[in-house]
Amino acid sequence: MSKMKTLFLFFVLVTAGCSNSISDLEKKIKAQADKNNVEISLAEIKKTAIYLDTWSKEDFYQDAINEFKELDKASTPPTDMVLFTGSSSIRFWKSLKEDMAPYNTLNRGFGGAQIAHVNYHFNEIVKPYKPKAIVFFCGTNDLAALKSPGEVFSDFNLFYSMVKKELPETRLIVIGVKPSIAREYLIQEEKEFNKLINNLAAKNASLTYVSVWDPMLTTEGKPDPSLFVEDGLHINAKGYDLWTRLVKPELENL
Repeated sequence: MSKMKTLFLFFVLVTAGCSNSISDLEKKIKAQADKNNVEISLAEIKKTAIYLDTWSKEDFYQDAINEFKELDKASTPPTDMVLFTGSSSIRFWKSLKEDMAPYNTLNRGFGGAQIAHVNYHFNEIVKPYKPKAIVFFCGTNDLAALKSPGEVFSDFNLFYSMVKKELPETRLIVIGVKPSIAREYLIQEEKEFNKLINNLAAKNASLTYVSVWDPMLTTEGKPDPSLFVEDGLHINAKGYDLWTRLVKPELENL
């Protein structure tokens, strides 16, 4: 198996899937492979579709959510705090508390999450905390799982609607999808999704869009390798330093 094929399959398989039928997933996988000039066998297509369908289950991350509940029982979450939630880029933000000081923060990111997963667990990991603000990063796994930018935006709109209804005093700060070395094949889809979020934020005072796209590029317009860990997908300490400089000023306006 070629390196390109291996990378393509890896980054499709490690992300959560979409809600389409197996047959539709197979068509999307084949189309994505053709787009990126990757040869893939029928057996590999079927195997990948099954993985994606399994990951598409809304309760796939229930174990991670249960762990959060146990943490809450062991230690009462702070009040008047900023909730950080979304996928693994939030989960791996180990320096979050120090980076955002003196603001109280709570990290409820879980790896591999799509927006639909966060929506499903909204009443467990968002609503109960009554945060004064939510910092949200999610969507890149959705696109890697072959959802269209429009579909991902629809899922985000549902999340935003729930925040407005259940937490009307809470401000929502969205970190735009980041460019990454591992997912350069999704650059157009990522840009389209970011544009949709940015346009929505421009019309809603309770929604703030923070773009990390251009600051994470080299002068040649490529994802900056110095900001990433070895997998080329997740960011390192330098990357989180950059995110801190972009996100923290928004907390001053709460």
